[in-house]
Amino acid sequence: MAQERDMLDDLIDIQRDWEKVSNPLGDIADSLVDPNKARVFNPADYKGRPRTNSVYCLQVASGRADVCNRCLETCPSNAIDIGPKAIKITDDCRECGLCLSVCPTEAMQLPKLMSKQLYDKIARTASIYEQCYVTCTRALGRYPKDNEVLLPCVGVLTPELWFSLLVDYDNISVYLPVGICDRCRTTTGEEVYVDHIGQAEEWSGFSVGLEVEEANLNHEQTRAYKRGQFVQNMARAGQNVLLAGNPTLLGAKAVAARIKRHTQKVNDMQKALEEAVGGKTSSNRRHMLTQSRKLMLSTIQDSPVLANVFDLEVPVCDSSLCSMCGECVRVCPVHACDLDQGGHFSVEPAYCLNCGACVRVCEDEALRMEPVDPAELVVPDPNAEKYAEQRAKVQKAKAEGREKLKKTLDALGRLVETDEA
Repeated sequence: MAQERDMLDDLIDIQRDWEKVSNPLGDIADSLVDPNKARVFNPADYKGRPRTNSVYCLQVASGRADVCNRCLETCPSNAIDIGPKAIKITDDCRECGLCLSVCPTEAMQLPKLMSKQLYDKIARTASIYEQCYVTCTRALGRYPKDNEVLLPCVGVLTPELWFSLLVDYDNISVYLPVGICDRCRTTTGEEVYVDHIGQAEEWSGFSVGLEVEEANLNHEQTRAYKRGQFVQNMARAGQNVLLAGNPTLLGAKAVAARIKRHTQKVNDMQKALEEAVGGKTSSNRRHMLTQSRKLMLSTIQDSPVLANVFDLEVPVCDSSLCSMCGECVRVCPVHACDLDQGGHFSVEPAYCLNCGACVRVCEDEALRMEPVDPAELVVPDPNAEKYAEQRAKVQKAKAEGREKLKKTLDALGRLVETDEA
Protein backbone atom coordinates (compact mmCIF):
# COMPACT_ATOMS: atom_id res chain seq x y z
CA MET A 1 0.00 0.00 0.00
CA ALA A 2 1.47 3.34 -1.09
CA GLN A 3 2.20 5.81 1.69
CA GLU A 4 0.74 9.31 1.52
CA ARG A 5 3.14 12.07 0.54
CA ASP A 6 4.02 14.76 3.04
CA MET A 7 6.12 17.92 3.20
CA LEU A 8 9.37 15.93 3.47
CA ASP A 9 8.71 14.24 0.14
CA ASP A 10 8.11 17.66 -1.45
CA LEU A 11 11.41 18.97 -0.04
CA ILE A 12 13.27 15.96 -1.43
CA ASP A 13 11.78 16.53 -4.89
CA ILE A 14 12.73 20.21 -4.77
CA GLN A 15 16.29 19.32 -3.82
CA ARG A 16 16.61 16.77 -6.64
CA ASP A 17 15.13 19.18 -9.20
CA TRP A 18 17.56 21.89 -8.11
CA GLU A 19 20.51 19.52 -8.49
CA LYS A 20 19.43 18.79 -12.07
CA VAL A 21 19.10 22.49 -12.89
CA SER A 22 22.45 23.39 -11.30
CA ASN A 23 24.26 20.61 -13.21
CA PRO A 24 22.20 19.90 -16.35
CA LEU A 25 24.87 17.91 -18.18
CA GLY A 26 25.95 15.85 -15.17
CA ASP A 27 28.89 13.57 -15.88
CA ILE A 28 28.80 14.45 -19.58
CA ALA A 29 30.14 17.92 -18.84
CA ASP A 30 33.06 16.48 -16.89
CA SER A 31 33.89 14.16 -19.79
CA LEU A 32 33.89 17.07 -22.26
CA VAL A 33 36.21 19.12 -20.08
CA ASP A 34 38.63 16.29 -19.36
CA PRO A 35 38.56 13.31 -21.78
CA ASN A 36 40.59 11.28 -19.28
CA LYS A 37 37.55 11.21 -17.01
CA ALA A 38 35.48 9.31 -19.58
CA ARG A 39 35.22 5.74 -18.41
CA VAL A 40 35.48 2.86 -20.86
CA PHE A 41 33.52 -0.25 -20.00
CA ASN A 42 35.69 -3.34 -19.73
CA PRO A 43 33.95 -6.66 -18.90
CA ALA A 44 37.26 -8.03 -17.61
CA ASP A 45 36.98 -5.69 -14.63
CA TYR A 46 34.13 -7.84 -13.31
CA LYS A 47 35.80 -11.19 -13.89
CA GLY A 48 38.77 -13.04 -12.51
CA ARG A 49 40.49 -16.39 -12.64
CA PRO A 50 39.61 -18.45 -9.55
CA ARG A 51 42.21 -19.51 -7.07
CA THR A 52 42.15 -23.14 -6.04
CA ASN A 53 42.39 -24.81 -2.66
CA SER A 54 43.05 -28.43 -3.48
CA VAL A 55 42.70 -29.48 0.16
CA TYR A 56 38.95 -28.97 -0.19
CA CYS A 57 38.62 -30.80 -3.52
CA LEU A 58 36.67 -34.07 -3.22
CA GLN A 59 38.36 -35.61 -6.23
CA VAL A 60 41.87 -34.77 -5.01
CA ALA A 61 41.10 -36.01 -1.49
CA SER A 62 39.64 -39.30 -2.70
CA GLY A 63 41.86 -39.87 -5.74
CA ARG A 64 38.75 -40.91 -7.66
CA ALA A 65 37.15 -39.15 -10.62
CA ASP A 66 33.72 -40.58 -9.87
CA VAL A 67 33.44 -38.89 -6.48
CA CYS A 68 32.86 -35.40 -7.87
CA ASN A 69 33.32 -33.74 -11.25
CA ARG A 70 30.82 -30.86 -11.09
CA CYS A 71 33.35 -28.20 -12.01
CA LEU A 72 34.61 -30.26 -14.97
CA GLU A 73 31.09 -30.74 -16.30
CA THR A 74 30.25 -27.04 -15.89
CA CYS A 75 33.39 -25.35 -17.22
CA PRO A 76 32.53 -24.05 -20.72
CA SER A 77 36.15 -24.04 -21.89
CA ASN A 78 37.55 -27.23 -20.32
CA ALA A 79 40.03 -25.10 -18.43
CA ILE A 80 40.10 -27.18 -15.23
CA ASP A 81 42.65 -29.93 -14.75
CA ILE A 82 42.38 -32.06 -11.59
CA GLY A 83 45.50 -34.04 -10.89
CA PRO A 84 46.28 -36.50 -8.11
CA LYS A 85 47.45 -33.74 -5.77
CA ALA A 86 46.18 -30.41 -7.08
CA ILE A 87 43.71 -28.50 -9.22
CA LYS A 88 45.01 -26.34 -12.03
CA ILE A 89 43.20 -23.60 -13.95
CA THR A 90 44.61 -23.28 -17.46
CA ASP A 91 44.89 -20.19 -19.66
CA ASP A 92 41.70 -21.27 -21.46
CA CYS A 93 39.69 -20.07 -18.45
CA ARG A 94 36.86 -17.69 -19.46
CA GLU A 95 36.73 -16.31 -15.90
CA CYS A 96 32.97 -16.88 -15.80
CA GLY A 97 33.00 -18.01 -12.15
CA LEU A 98 30.65 -20.94 -12.68
CA CYS A 99 33.07 -23.39 -11.08
CA LEU A 100 32.77 -21.42 -7.84
CA SER A 101 29.01 -21.83 -7.65
CA VAL A 102 28.86 -25.56 -8.46
CA CYS A 103 31.72 -26.70 -6.21
CA PRO A 104 30.09 -28.05 -3.03
CA THR A 105 33.22 -27.52 -0.94
CA GLU A 106 34.30 -24.10 -2.31
CA ALA A 107 37.62 -25.47 -3.52
CA MET A 108 37.43 -22.72 -6.16
CA GLN A 109 37.67 -19.24 -4.67
CA LEU A 110 37.61 -15.64 -5.83
CA PRO A 111 37.02 -13.05 -3.07
CA LYS A 112 34.70 -10.72 -4.98
CA LEU A 113 32.50 -13.62 -6.08
CA MET A 114 32.24 -15.52 -2.80
CA SER A 115 28.74 -16.01 -1.42
CA LYS A 116 28.93 -13.71 1.63
CA GLN A 117 30.45 -10.84 -0.35
CA LEU A 118 27.76 -11.20 -3.02
CA TYR A 119 25.02 -11.38 -0.40
CA ASP A 120 26.21 -8.15 1.21
CA LYS A 121 26.45 -6.37 -2.13
CA ILE A 122 23.00 -7.44 -3.34
CA ALA A 123 21.39 -6.90 0.07
CA ARG A 124 22.81 -3.39 0.29
CA THR A 125 21.45 -2.55 -3.15
CA ALA A 126 18.04 -4.09 -2.43
CA SER A 127 17.82 -2.05 0.77
CA ILE A 128 18.39 1.24 -1.03
CA TYR A 129 16.50 0.84 -4.31
CA GLU A 130 12.97 -0.10 -5.26
CA GLN A 131 14.47 -2.76 -7.51
CA CYS A 132 17.82 -4.54 -7.46
CA TYR A 133 18.91 -6.08 -10.76
CA VAL A 134 21.34 -8.97 -11.05
CA THR A 135 22.82 -9.19 -14.53
CA CYS A 136 25.91 -10.15 -16.53
CA THR A 137 28.51 -8.27 -18.54
CA ARG A 138 27.14 -9.42 -21.89
CA ALA A 139 23.57 -8.46 -21.05
CA LEU A 140 24.44 -4.96 -19.81
CA GLY A 141 27.38 -4.01 -22.02
CA ARG A 142 28.04 -0.79 -20.08
CA TYR A 143 28.98 0.49 -16.68
CA PRO A 144 26.31 -0.59 -14.19
CA LYS A 145 24.12 1.88 -12.39
CA ASP A 146 24.11 1.75 -8.62
CA ASN A 147 21.25 -0.75 -8.41
CA GLU A 148 22.66 -3.10 -11.07
CA VAL A 149 24.85 -5.90 -9.71
CA LEU A 150 27.11 -6.87 -12.58
CA LEU A 151 28.53 -10.40 -12.66
CA PRO A 152 30.55 -12.40 -15.18
CA CYS A 153 27.53 -14.74 -15.29
CA VAL A 154 24.29 -14.87 -13.30
CA GLY A 155 25.12 -18.53 -12.63
CA VAL A 156 27.76 -17.39 -10.14
CA LEU A 157 25.12 -17.21 -7.40
CA THR A 158 24.64 -20.51 -5.55
CA PRO A 159 21.19 -21.92 -4.72
CA GLU A 160 21.81 -21.28 -1.01
CA LEU A 161 22.70 -17.64 -1.72
CA TRP A 162 19.56 -17.15 -3.81
CA PHE A 163 17.54 -18.81 -1.03
CA SER A 164 18.80 -16.39 1.60
CA LEU A 165 18.23 -13.37 -0.64
CA LEU A 166 14.69 -14.40 -1.58
CA VAL A 167 13.71 -14.91 2.06
CA ASP A 168 15.16 -11.54 3.11
CA TYR A 169 14.22 -9.35 0.10
CA ASP A 170 11.27 -9.19 -2.31
CA ASN A 171 12.66 -6.70 -4.83
CA ILE A 172 15.44 -8.66 -6.58
CA SER A 173 15.20 -9.31 -10.31
CA VAL A 174 17.38 -10.75 -13.03
CA TYR A 175 17.94 -8.57 -16.08
CA LEU A 176 18.66 -10.65 -19.19
CA PRO A 177 17.43 -9.65 -22.67
CA VAL A 178 15.73 -12.39 -24.66
CA GLY A 179 18.26 -14.60 -26.45
CA ILE A 180 21.31 -13.05 -24.79
CA CYS A 181 22.54 -16.42 -23.49
CA ASP A 182 22.31 -17.93 -26.99
CA ARG A 183 25.06 -15.57 -28.12
CA CYS A 184 27.34 -16.18 -25.13
CA ARG A 185 30.42 -18.38 -25.24
CA THR A 186 29.81 -19.31 -21.59
CA THR A 187 27.61 -22.06 -22.95
CA THR A 188 26.76 -23.69 -19.62
CA GLY A 189 25.77 -20.50 -17.81
CA GLU A 190 22.07 -20.53 -18.64
CA GLU A 191 21.60 -24.10 -17.45
CA VAL A 192 23.41 -23.33 -14.19
CA TYR A 193 21.48 -20.19 -13.24
CA VAL A 194 18.13 -21.71 -14.22
CA ASP A 195 18.87 -24.71 -12.00
CA HIS A 196 20.11 -22.58 -9.08
CA ILE A 197 17.25 -20.08 -9.18
CA GLY A 198 14.68 -22.84 -9.60
CA GLN A 199 16.05 -24.68 -6.57
CA ALA A 200 16.06 -21.53 -4.45
CA GLU A 201 12.49 -20.65 -5.47
CA GLU A 202 11.34 -24.15 -4.51
CA TRP A 203 13.05 -23.89 -1.11
CA SER A 204 11.91 -20.37 -0.25
CA GLY A 205 8.47 -20.26 -1.84
CA PHE A 206 9.34 -16.88 -3.40
CA SER A 207 10.19 -15.96 -6.99
CA VAL A 208 12.99 -14.00 -8.63
CA GLY A 209 11.76 -11.20 -10.88
CA LEU A 210 12.77 -11.09 -14.55
CA GLU A 211 13.27 -8.06 -16.78
CA VAL A 212 14.16 -8.39 -20.47
CA GLU A 213 13.85 -4.75 -21.63
CA GLU A 214 16.47 -2.21 -20.58
CA ALA A 215 13.96 0.62 -21.00
CA ASN A 216 11.87 -0.90 -18.20
CA LEU A 217 14.63 -0.91 -15.60
CA ASN A 218 13.71 1.07 -12.48
CA HIS A 219 16.56 3.01 -10.87
CA GLU A 220 14.51 4.81 -8.23
CA GLN A 221 15.64 4.72 -4.62
CA THR A 222 13.14 3.61 -2.00
CA ARG A 223 11.06 6.31 -0.33
CA ALA A 224 12.41 5.31 3.09
CA TYR A 225 16.02 5.58 1.96
CA LYS A 226 15.54 8.99 0.29
CA ARG A 227 13.83 10.35 3.38
CA GLY A 228 16.52 8.95 5.64
CA GLN A 229 19.34 10.44 3.60
CA PHE A 230 17.60 13.81 3.43
CA VAL A 231 17.12 13.88 7.20
CA GLN A 232 20.75 12.93 7.80
CA ASN A 233 21.96 15.67 5.44
CA MET A 234 19.76 18.22 7.19
CA ALA A 235 21.05 17.05 10.55
CA ARG A 236 24.64 17.57 9.41
CA ALA A 237 23.62 21.04 8.23
CA GLY A 238 22.25 21.86 11.68
CA GLN A 239 18.54 21.37 10.93
CA ASN A 240 18.02 18.87 13.73
CA VAL A 241 14.39 19.82 14.09
CA LEU A 242 13.55 17.37 11.29
CA LEU A 243 14.91 14.45 13.29
CA ALA A 244 12.39 14.90 16.06
CA GLY A 245 9.47 14.19 13.78
CA ASN A 246 11.11 11.35 11.82
CA PRO A 247 13.14 9.23 14.28
CA THR A 248 12.69 5.96 12.39
CA LEU A 249 13.69 7.04 8.88
CA LEU A 250 16.20 4.89 7.03
CA GLY A 251 19.38 6.05 5.40
CA ALA A 252 22.88 4.89 4.54
CA LYS A 253 23.68 4.31 8.22
CA ALA A 254 20.61 2.14 8.65
CA VAL A 255 21.49 0.07 5.56
CA ALA A 256 25.05 -0.42 6.83
CA ALA A 257 23.66 -1.43 10.21
CA ARG A 258 21.38 -3.99 8.58
CA ILE A 259 24.30 -5.60 6.74
CA LYS A 260 26.32 -5.60 9.95
CA ARG A 261 23.47 -7.28 11.83
CA HIS A 262 23.30 -9.99 9.17
CA THR A 263 27.03 -10.64 9.47
CA GLN A 264 26.66 -10.85 13.24
CA LYS A 265 23.74 -13.24 12.84
CA VAL A 266 25.86 -15.54 10.65
CA ASN A 267 28.70 -15.45 13.18
CA ASP A 268 26.34 -16.10 16.10
CA MET A 269 24.85 -19.07 14.25
CA GLN A 270 28.28 -20.59 13.68
CA LYS A 271 29.25 -20.05 17.30
CA ALA A 272 25.99 -21.59 18.52
CA LEU A 273 26.52 -24.60 16.26
CA GLU A 274 30.02 -25.16 17.59
CA GLU A 275 28.75 -24.91 21.16
CA ALA A 276 25.96 -27.38 20.42
CA VAL A 277 27.91 -30.13 18.63
CA GLY A 278 31.53 -29.27 19.33
CA GLY A 279 33.91 -27.52 17.01
CA LYS A 280 36.17 -30.51 16.35
CA THR A 281 36.07 -34.24 15.66
CA SER A 282 37.56 -36.87 17.96
CA SER A 283 40.77 -36.69 15.90
CA ASN A 284 40.97 -32.92 16.51
CA ARG A 285 39.89 -31.90 12.99
CA ARG A 286 37.83 -28.71 12.96
CA HIS A 287 34.37 -28.84 11.40
CA MET A 288 34.08 -26.51 8.42
CA LEU A 289 31.14 -24.52 7.05
CA THR A 290 31.17 -23.19 3.51
CA GLN A 291 29.94 -19.63 3.02
CA SER A 292 26.85 -20.86 1.20
CA ARG A 293 26.00 -23.26 4.04
CA LYS A 294 26.46 -20.46 6.59
CA LEU A 295 23.97 -18.27 4.71
CA MET A 296 21.44 -21.09 4.46
CA LEU A 297 21.70 -22.09 8.13
CA SER A 298 21.50 -18.50 9.40
CA THR A 299 18.38 -17.91 7.28
CA ILE A 300 16.72 -21.02 8.68
CA GLN A 301 17.32 -19.90 12.27
CA ASP A 302 14.89 -17.00 11.84
CA SER A 303 12.23 -19.25 10.28
CA PRO A 304 12.83 -22.87 11.41
CA VAL A 305 9.83 -24.04 9.38
CA LEU A 306 11.91 -23.41 6.25
CA ALA A 307 14.12 -26.36 7.17
CA ASN A 308 11.30 -28.69 6.21
CA VAL A 309 11.71 -27.90 2.50
CA PHE A 310 15.19 -29.38 2.33
CA ASP A 311 15.87 -33.00 1.41
CA LEU A 312 18.56 -33.87 3.90
CA GLU A 313 20.57 -37.07 3.55
CA VAL A 314 23.60 -38.08 5.60
CA PRO A 315 25.81 -41.18 5.65
CA VAL A 316 24.79 -43.99 8.01
CA CYS A 317 27.21 -46.75 8.96
CA ASP A 318 26.63 -50.48 9.40
CA SER A 319 29.21 -51.13 12.11
CA SER A 320 29.21 -54.88 11.39
CA LEU A 321 30.77 -54.17 7.98
CA CYS A 322 33.10 -51.34 8.96
CA SER A 323 36.84 -52.15 9.07
CA MET A 324 37.72 -48.75 10.56
CA CYS A 325 39.99 -47.89 7.63
CA GLY A 326 39.16 -44.20 8.05
CA GLU A 327 38.82 -43.42 4.35
CA CYS A 328 35.41 -41.82 4.91
CA VAL A 329 36.87 -39.35 7.40
CA ARG A 330 39.89 -38.61 5.24
CA VAL A 331 37.94 -37.61 2.13
CA CYS A 332 35.46 -35.33 3.92
CA PRO A 333 36.89 -31.82 3.38
CA VAL A 334 34.48 -30.16 5.82
CA HIS A 335 35.16 -32.79 8.51
CA ALA A 336 31.48 -33.58 9.03
CA CYS A 337 32.28 -37.29 9.52
CA ASP A 338 33.95 -38.75 12.57
CA LEU A 339 35.22 -42.20 13.47
CA ASP A 340 36.39 -42.52 17.04
CA GLN A 341 38.83 -45.11 18.42
CA GLY A 342 35.96 -47.32 19.49
CA GLY A 343 34.83 -47.70 15.89
CA HIS A 344 31.76 -45.49 16.30
CA PHE A 345 30.95 -43.56 13.12
CA SER A 346 29.01 -40.30 13.41
CA VAL A 347 28.15 -37.31 11.25
CA GLU A 348 26.98 -33.78 12.01
CA PRO A 349 24.08 -33.03 9.61
CA ALA A 350 24.53 -29.25 9.74
CA TYR A 351 28.07 -29.60 8.38
CA CYS A 352 27.44 -32.48 5.96
CA LEU A 353 27.19 -31.37 2.32
CA ASN A 354 25.37 -34.55 1.25
CA CYS A 355 27.99 -35.10 -1.45
CA GLY A 356 28.20 -38.84 -0.83
CA ALA A 357 31.99 -38.94 -1.20
CA CYS A 358 32.39 -40.97 1.99
CA VAL A 359 29.96 -43.60 0.68
CA ARG A 360 31.78 -43.95 -2.65
CA VAL A 361 35.21 -44.48 -1.09
CA CYS A 362 34.02 -47.05 1.47
CA GLU A 363 35.35 -50.34 0.08
CA ASP A 364 33.57 -52.26 2.84
CA GLU A 365 30.23 -50.84 1.65
CA ALA A 366 29.47 -50.07 5.27
CA LEU A 367 28.09 -46.60 4.50
CA ARG A 368 24.88 -45.59 2.79
CA MET A 369 23.07 -42.28 2.42
CA GLU A 370 19.79 -42.10 4.29
CA PRO A 371 17.29 -39.25 4.79
CA VAL A 372 17.13 -37.56 8.19
CA ASP A 373 14.82 -35.01 9.75
CA PRO A 374 15.54 -31.58 8.16
CA ALA A 375 15.01 -30.10 11.63
CA GLU A 376 18.62 -31.18 12.23
CA LEU A 377 19.58 -28.07 10.25
CA VAL A 378 18.07 -25.80 12.90
CA VAL A 379 20.90 -24.77 15.18
CA PRO A 380 19.84 -24.76 18.85
CA ASP A 381 20.22 -21.34 20.47
CA PRO A 382 22.13 -21.74 23.76
CA ASN A 383 20.66 -18.44 24.97
CA ALA A 384 17.04 -19.25 24.05
CA GLU A 385 16.11 -20.31 27.59
CA LYS A 386 17.71 -17.20 29.09
CA TYR A 387 15.91 -14.94 26.62
CA ALA A 388 12.63 -16.73 27.31
CA GLU A 389 13.07 -16.13 31.05
CA GLN A 390 13.84 -12.46 30.42
CA ARG A 391 10.77 -12.07 28.22
CA ALA A 392 8.63 -13.77 30.87
CA LYS A 393 9.94 -11.37 33.53
CA VAL A 394 9.20 -8.38 31.30
CA GLN A 395 5.69 -9.61 30.58
CA LYS A 396 5.10 -10.24 34.27
CA ALA A 397 6.34 -6.76 35.17
CA LYS A 398 4.05 -5.22 32.54
CA ALA A 399 1.07 -7.17 33.83
CA GLU A 400 1.81 -6.14 37.42
CA GLY A 401 2.19 -2.53 36.28
CA ARG A 402 -1.14 -2.58 34.51
CA GLU A 403 -2.81 -4.09 37.58
CA LYS A 404 -1.34 -1.41 39.88
CA LEU A 405 -2.42 1.31 37.46
CA LYS A 406 -5.93 -0.13 37.33
CA LYS A 407 -6.13 -0.20 41.13
CA THR A 408 -4.86 3.39 41.34
CA LEU A 409 -7.43 4.60 38.80
CA ASP A 410 -10.18 2.73 40.62
CA ALA A 411 -9.14 4.35 43.89
CA LEU A 412 -9.12 7.80 42.28
CA GLY A 413 -12.56 7.11 40.84
CA ARG A 414 -13.92 6.25 44.27
CA LEU A 415 -12.45 9.43 45.74
CA VAL A 416 -14.10 11.52 43.06
CA GLU A 417 -17.45 9.82 43.69
CA THR A 418 -17.06 10.47 47.45
CA ASP A 419 -16.29 14.19 46.91
CA GLU A 420 -19.28 14.57 44.59
CA ALA A 421 -21.55 12.91 47.12
